[in-house]
Amino acid sequence: MPVITCSRCGEEKEAVTKTAFYRGEVREKLLAHACQQCWDEWIKMQIMLINEYRLNLMDPATDEFLNKQVLAFFNLGEGDDAATVNYTPPE
Repeated sequence: MPVITCSRCGEEKEAVTKTAFYRGEVREKLLAHACQQCWDEWIKMQIMLINEYRLNLMDPATDEFLNKQVLAFFNLGEGDDAATVNYTPPE
């Protein structure tokens, strides 16, 4: 397993190897900057967000929302907008 410097905890640890649900550029960023320990923390946070906001995992807006949140969690977001949780479920 490759060793990386995690963008969340700042420590050199083994990189996460599986990022189910995330694809493309977001996935590449996570594989390059996320350690397994912080990834496990993110999974708990992701479950909380899905439940709290009653996210529909079939809705493309959910993908966009979770992509933004995972990047913010790992300090990989772009600008101040990435770190805010501002989701309104569709009616």
